Amino acid sequence: MHHHFITELLGIKDSHVDVWDIREEESHFVAELFTKPRMQKCPFCGGRTKRIHGYRWQSIQGPAFTTKEVHISLWKRRYICAFCHRTFYEHLQMIDRYQRCMASVQTIAMKHAAVSSFRTAALVTGVTVNRVLRWFDWKELTSSKILPRVIAIDEFKGDADGERFQLNVVDVENRRIIDILPNRKVETIEKYLKSCDTGKVEMVVMDLSQAFKQAIRKALGNPLIIADRFHFMRQVYWALDEVRREVQKELPKKDRIRLWN
Repeated sequence: MHHHFITELLGIKDSHVDVWDIREEESHFVAELFTKPRMQKCPFCGGRTKRIHGYRWQSIQGPAFTTKEVHISLWKRRYICAFCHRTFYEHLQMIDRYQRCMASVQTIAMKHAAVSSFRTAALVTGVTVNRVLRWFDWKELTSSKILPRVIAIDEFKGDADGERFQLNVVDVENRRIIDILPNRKVETIEKYLKSCDTGKVEMVVMDLSQAFKQAIRKALGNPLIIADRFHFMRQVYWALDEVRREVQKELPKKDRIRLWN
């Protein structure tokens, strides 16, 4: 029961992984794990085998608890196929091939990167920022070519392929990102929209960019274009501030200071 609790705490889904020993050191916890033998499917020929070829210790970074990291030493098995006689290591859900961090650490990092920053994700999980960036680059982002009834487009500052700005395409009603375009150029937006099924699109939420409006008109015809709340309110604020400045110029110094405060 105690060992089962530890594997659950570490986020290990593999039922054949068990705990050998766990101890606390000054700066980290050490967990020694081992795998139980079980029938394996050969990745080369698909044959089934339970023959063991050898063993090895693998060092794995686990999730961080409070201020301490968990260092895992896994005693894993290498099997030999009874049909093609090729050897291979057992497949584990807890760690991806060629990785030195648990898959759960990667998942936690991606969740923090989604709502915060890559630096925050790295600090929380105890890995480097470059590693978090590599994980992010490996992720396959699925995009839909059938656009919904209401979409929004908005630029954001990035650094992809030498372009300073990229463009979000968002499903407004379901609050999810549909796609990310490599730049904010009119021809890029127009080409993307023409490559999609836009038969359902009735409204487009965007800023007050004439370039965006031009691309939308060319690709979609005449949908209802709605200025997003942020840019609309910014125009209102700028107009109000301009009136304040004009009025302030005509007032005595004492009243100008009072109006400013």
